[in-house]
Amino acid sequence: MEITRLKSHTPITPYAPSWDAPLGFSQWGASDKVDTIRNFLLEKEEEVLKLPWQGQGRTGLDEDKVTTRYGRYHVFDFADECPELGDLLQWIRQQWVDYIKMDCTEPYPLHFTCWYNILRKGDKIDLHRHCAGERTYLSANMHLDDYKDSKTVYEHMEMAISLPNVKGGLTFFPGYVEHYVPVYDGKQPRVSLAMDIYVYMPPLFGVQDHLQHRPFIDPSWIIPNGSVDVTGKF
Repeated sequence: MEITRLKSHTPITPYAPSWDAPLGFSQWGASDKVDTIRNFLLEKEEEVLKLPWQGQGRTGLDEDKVTTRYGRYHVFDFADECPELGDLLQWIRQQWVDYIKMDCTEPYPLHFTCWYNILRKGDKIDLHRHCAGERTYLSANMHLDDYKDSKTVYEHMEMAISLPNVKGGLTFFPGYVEHYVPVYDGKQPRVSLAMDIYVYMPPLFGVQDHLQHRPFIDPSWIIPNGSVDVTGKF
């Protein structure tokens, strides 16, 4: 796990903005499993597109993209069909533990949603953010191949960091950080995962009760050696 900080200059007036957004990057080395997951999700595309349209989430993507079904399904619910997803989730949880240790923050009981994106030549994802409310925590994305013709740009205020889209590359970032993907010029489909991790609150009067969320972590799952024990957990 490596952390890059999207950080403001030191304010010189009481009204100048100040921020420090840590972007955590790690890479899953299980290349064969990444291939299996990517191929599985490509085969799943037609089925996912039959789900109700959820919205574009300011991504600029049309209804023919699986991104617009976010919240209508949970990628890791497919682990019964693709067991490699279970291995991936265990690895992601461990990377989260490493991330918060490096950033010196405390663990929370957390839930998460997870969907995926498929971009083809000429597609792009517009500048957007996932959340910016009082319960904002982390978002993440992960790329399922080496996409030399693609990058993800993270922005906050007037600062930006560009990260390449590498196979097995996972990036954690605060959910308020805006990001976008320029026009993709690759020949093969660009497949990536996207996640929102948050402090769970029960739906209010049915609002967002359709979103497919699952437990991500509970502090009790972190054992003394710093690893995550999810035996019997989702």
